[in-house]
Amino acid sequence: MKKWNFASFTSVNMSGQRVRRNFVILMLCTAVIFAIAGGFAVIQAKVTTHTTDGNPFTSHVSNQTLVSLLGGTIPYLNESVKTPSKDSLVSRLALELMMSIDIKDPRTFLGHELPSFALFDTEIYLASEDVTFDSIPIDTPPDAKIEDQIAKAIEKAVQSGDLPDDSKRLVGAGPNIKKVFIYHSHFSESFLPELGSTNPNSASHMSKNITMVGKRLQQDLANMNIGSIASNKPYPYTTAYAMSRQTVVAAMKQEKELEYFIDIHRDSQRRDHTTKNFNGKDYARFAFVVGKASKNYAENLKLAEYLHKEINRLYPGLSRGVFQKPKTSGTNGEYNQSLSPNSMLVEVGGIDNNFEETYRAVDVLAKVLGERIVDATPAKGTVPSAKEKK
Repeated sequence: MKKWNFASFTSVNMSGQRVRRNFVILMLCTAVIFAIAGGFAVIQAKVTTHTTDGNPFTSHVSNQTLVSLLGGTIPYLNESVKTPSKDSLVSRLALELMMSIDIKDPRTFLGHELPSFALFDTEIYLASEDVTFDSIPIDTPPDAKIEDQIAKAIEKAVQSGDLPDDSKRLVGAGPNIKKVFIYHSHFSESFLPELGSTNPNSASHMSKNITMVGKRLQQDLANMNIGSIASNKPYPYTTAYAMSRQTVVAAMKQEKELEYFIDIHRDSQRRDHTTKNFNGKDYARFAFVVGKASKNYAENLKLAEYLHKEINRLYPGLSRGVFQKPKTSGTNGEYNQSLSPNSMLVEVGGIDNNFEETYRAVDVLAKVLGERIVDATPAKGTVPSAKEKK
């Protein structure tokens, strides 16, 4: 007689005290592992920078792996740089290309799993000596109350017929020929001391905000006989860059001579990262952000590098650095910088600074930028040289 064997099933009672205790221990151990990994990522980033220059293919490959690949044709590289062994090179290259994971950078393990890690998807290109990974620029949205006020302001503008015509929001200053356009994608960013608040989540305001810093820069440029246009148009946070792009395009159509486009922001870092003292006076520090997804990435990076170095030549450490951001699920990565090779996004101060400190800072920015513009502008009555024509 033929016998049939059937698989047996075992039931587990999850209501037992021992099972519940083991489950809690498992969850706690998982949380501890993530906390240790996150802490290790921040500690390692303080002593190393994460750069991934190159095309989309090589952007997922670490510098060390690339050096190993090139070492086959350039033996000197293997002698001057410590590279992985040939046995581990193939597996490491496959891991980095297929999964965008660099085993030397723990952030790549967690970046896609933890949404808040998108804040740290920033690369340090140039930085002052005191700048580490934990002091990179941070972008935080305004609170729900301000977002509601922004929505109502935009709705009112639509009803009045003001919104479609961006030129109505543009204010000129200085000579008739306008060289600089100043705007604020995150226009509501403000400063706690000016609002009488200590809550870092409340550093937003509809009128007392970063647009006042833009007006100061505009006036500084006018004093240098440089014409500029400034916009104080409000944008909802979630679509800020798409809408501010329309404003920039409108300005370019209105003023054909515009060359420099400056998107001024306020960082969300605290005072110890965003303030520098010179001769007994506090200055808000700068941070230049360059979008790697822009077609003008290389030119914009050179401009940011120039401004960073010139500002720090006059006031050492006033510029925190030049930071690059690729396009990811959590970052824009372009910031309207494809519209011009002379585009910049600059963070002026942080939530704990005040207008007086930011004004001192933009006075320095105006001096450096103004001198660059003046030096590049031929004097009236002169004929450009053959080199200039090229």
